[in-house]
Amino acid sequence: MNAVRLAAVLASAALLTGCSLLPGADDEPARPVLNAGRADLNAKDPSGLKDGGELRWPIEGVPPTFNIYQTNGPSDDNRAIVDAMMPRAFRSTPNGSLLPDRNYLVSAGLLPTAAPQTVVYTIQPNASWNDGAPITWRDFESQWKALTGSNPAFQSTIPEGYDEIAGVTRGVDDKHAVVTFKGDYGEWQSLFSPLYPASTTGNPVLFNTGWLRKAPATAGPFKLQSVDPVTGVTTLVRDEAWWGPRAKLDRIVFKPYLPAKLADGLLGNDIDFYQIGENVDLVRRARTMPDVVVRQSVDRDYDELLINGGPGAALADLRLRQAIAEGIDRTAVARQVVGEIAPAIRQHGNHLYAFGSSSYRDNSGVVPYDQARAGQDLDALGWTLRGDRRVNARGTALALRLVVEAGNPASEAVGAAVRDQLAKIGVTVTVQPMAGPEKSLATRAGNFDLIHVRSRHSASPLRSSIGRYYQPSGQDVAQNYGRIFNPTIADQIAEDMGKTDDIERAAAGDGVDQVIWTVVHSLPLYPDPGAYAVRSTLANFGAPGLSDLDYTAVGFTK
Repeated sequence: MNAVRLAAVLASAALLTGCSLLPGADDEPARPVLNAGRADLNAKDPSGLKDGGELRWPIEGVPPTFNIYQTNGPSDDNRAIVDAMMPRAFRSTPNGSLLPDRNYLVSAGLLPTAAPQTVVYTIQPNASWNDGAPITWRDFESQWKALTGSNPAFQSTIPEGYDEIAGVTRGVDDKHAVVTFKGDYGEWQSLFSPLYPASTTGNPVLFNTGWLRKAPATAGPFKLQSVDPVTGVTTLVRDEAWWGPRAKLDRIVFKPYLPAKLADGLLGNDIDFYQIGENVDLVRRARTMPDVVVRQSVDRDYDELLINGGPGAALADLRLRQAIAEGIDRTAVARQVVGEIAPAIRQHGNHLYAFGSSSYRDNSGVVPYDQARAGQDLDALGWTLRGDRRVNARGTALALRLVVEAGNPASEAVGAAVRDQLAKIGVTVTVQPMAGPEKSLATRAGNFDLIHVRSRHSASPLRSSIGRYYQPSGQDVAQNYGRIFNPTIADQIAEDMGKTDDIERAAAGDGVDQVIWTVVHSLPLYPDPGAYAVRSTLANFGAPGLSDLDYTAVGFTK
């Protein structure tokens, strides 16, 4: 193995078994927290691993399309499959920073004197699709045109940044893509990851249907071999046309699995790992299995409470939202729900940046947990304590409805914890379980006072937040399901997206988050523990945290 590759593997692992130290939301000293900002992958030099083998990967179900940008494409399972086959301009490190993928790019950077903002991508000379076509600037141009949202024939997801591009042109040769933006756009590094071939993005029909359980042209260490039409088992095999480091594995087999069967599948040697998530039973089972370890690093997912503060809603009054927030001990909720999986868990304190990322700051102190102050605030608002309930001058009780997901133990536990905490300040909370589809409808309709949801931080946190802090107009709310709008937030996000200096942009985003806390738009609860049960012989695989997986380095120890 050459020294450059070994250094890259070890750098991406970044002392994988250690813990980072992050300050808490209160005056407690910093303490180890969940490998935040690091990955836990059992890092090994790939040259010392077995050559060959099969990784058996459980998924919920085979994706309907392998085009991640098509309306039906986005899912965690699909990202796992696509990432093994398709190019990415940039990849994420364990602390959430983005670096160019040198397998595909020689370089990518801003032209310092260009106005408007211009980025030049220099493509590796030998980078090509496995149908023989070279990867060129045309692939960048075609993907941009497909994802601007300007042509409804392309059934694409909401673009995150492609609509900020004014044009894509050829540079000094076909291996130079010159991307010119309409103005300054700081989160440009999140674009073209993954990149699809122009042969399938230049035509709406091929874009929409050309990736239905097939992959016409890929450019990664693995390629699609088959999708079983009956079982949905999807098999990737090592692609000999790949020019980068040769993958250690022969194949990756993605198997549809029911969550209730995961532990039995790992114990019975039918799969090689499973994601524990917030399932206490899965972590208990994993700890009893021979030759299985639990690897852990918090990831981009997090739990939160959305608050309905729209006109006429029970929590439309900002001061009342503040009092309710002060009455909820989010760290206590976290430890009650997932403390057995992650004993060091604590509250998540930022609406924009992932816990453990280099940009993360805990701003939850803007609305601290303080039940005594919450009681005083409620008194000042005219909600006086009568017995064990808060009532107004008319004798009406302060009562809220908290929607959770029926049949989801973690969601129901969150509901129970919040209900019990708010009862201590005299607020009556009725926990209403709803099945998944019904809960989704209730979320979009604003049919809740509080609702427990799982959310995910994006690699472009400002751009992807526009919909969350959108100004509602009737039923047009974008992703602002709580219908709480503050123009300062929207204006600051729009302004800060134009900051091309990463440090300056992160500091500005920190300021935006403080405003979001001030208006009590929503309440982040805790980051996903990021726990995985993994076969102990599996190397360079497990809990990636915020990083992207290096599929070429995954393998089994000898």
